[in-house]
Amino acid sequence: MMHRLTRTVLFAIIISMTASCTVFRALKHGNATIEDYTKYDRDTIKRGDFPFQFADKAEGISLLDTLQIDYCIWHRDTILHMNIDRDFEMHPNIKKAVIVIRNDTILYENYSKGWDKDTRSTIFSLSKTVTALMCGIAIKEGYIKSSDDAVTDYIPELKDCDPMFSKLKITHLLDMTAGLDFAENYGFNPFSRMARLYLNPDTFKEIRKVKFKSIPGENYHYDSMTTAILGLVIERATGVSYAEWLSEKVWKPLGMEHDALISLDSRKSGIAKAYGGIASNVRDLAKIARLYLNHGNWNGKQIVDSSFTARSLSTNIAGTGMKGLYSYSWYWGFVEPAKFPDKESMAEHYAGRTDVEYTGNWYFNDGEYQAILHKGGFWGFGLYGQVLYVNPRKNLIGIYLGSDRIEDYHRIFDRISDFL
Repeated sequence: MMHRLTRTVLFAIIISMTASCTVFRALKHGNATIEDYTKYDRDTIKRGDFPFQFADKAEGISLLDTLQIDYCIWHRDTILHMNIDRDFEMHPNIKKAVIVIRNDTILYENYSKGWDKDTRSTIFSLSKTVTALMCGIAIKEGYIKSSDDAVTDYIPELKDCDPMFSKLKITHLLDMTAGLDFAENYGFNPFSRMARLYLNPDTFKEIRKVKFKSIPGENYHYDSMTTAILGLVIERATGVSYAEWLSEKVWKPLGMEHDALISLDSRKSGIAKAYGGIASNVRDLAKIARLYLNHGNWNGKQIVDSSFTARSLSTNIAGTGMKGLYSYSWYWGFVEPAKFPDKESMAEHYAGRTDVEYTGNWYFNDGEYQAILHKGGFWGFGLYGQVLYVNPRKNLIGIYLGSDRIEDYHRIFDRISDFL
């Protein structure tokens, strides 16, 4: 009895000591979910008075209602040949939203578990793609002089934290080549770096602690801390909150139909979770994709420079170790398993292929070369498989939001583009 009482008292002491930190929040909220925007302090990203609407899907059966696509189902480790509707039927307990748009007309749209076109969901790392856009607009409007600016020009306090911060540029943040020593761990561990970033009520405290494992610009390494720093750069440069900048420069000009939300570390600190805290819906997110398809121009108004969108939707590789194939917070390609003894034989093998494009980029692995290939699509990607997809060649937009990752929907959108 005394032993049990001692454990109870000890647990109470631990809880009281951690009541305002990450451990208590982790115990209270558990793992991240698509409803996280309801759990934490947040700001509203306000829409304007003149919503833009895509043309509704034509009545009757369309190609995408019946098109059979190869689905690589994660939990079954198998490939199923089926249409999108069948995917929804197979996973009735997963909240999902899918929309496919071409030439401003909705070709396919579907929802499950009570969701509809107005349903808001946390989009996790798709927020990184939106944050990159916000940075591009800040550059266009002169609040940030150049993507080559030093981060310490906007957050000078970091000079005293680690001398490597003086070498960190904004372009490194956009390309995930910051070189930070930060592990992107999503398991339930309230003591991990990712948990401390996501749950700490003082984000800047975590930013000040981060160290480097390589020189900025040398290596690709995906991590959320990098975009957390970028979000703070944007707020410092513009002098307004993340929510206000996104509202005035994106949500209102693009005619979003609904307000969005952005989670904060806390009301007291007020730093936005620029790396994963936006909550929105598929139709409004499709407008961000449309902006990129139109080279940063929205119905005659240049929102962001075309050079920025071109750099974003390019087969660019920055740094080494680029299996991520990441360019200004967009993914764009994949490494094919086939290996070659030299670059010449690899290029010859892919010459004349029409299903994929050999970009001239390659990955050197264990003394052999592997081709980095591109099918025409670019996408942002979120924790539970959320996808924001554009294909400039086909003028195609695809958005997937969901509570679980069953299939990588950017591959589904790539397969759809093959038929259009």
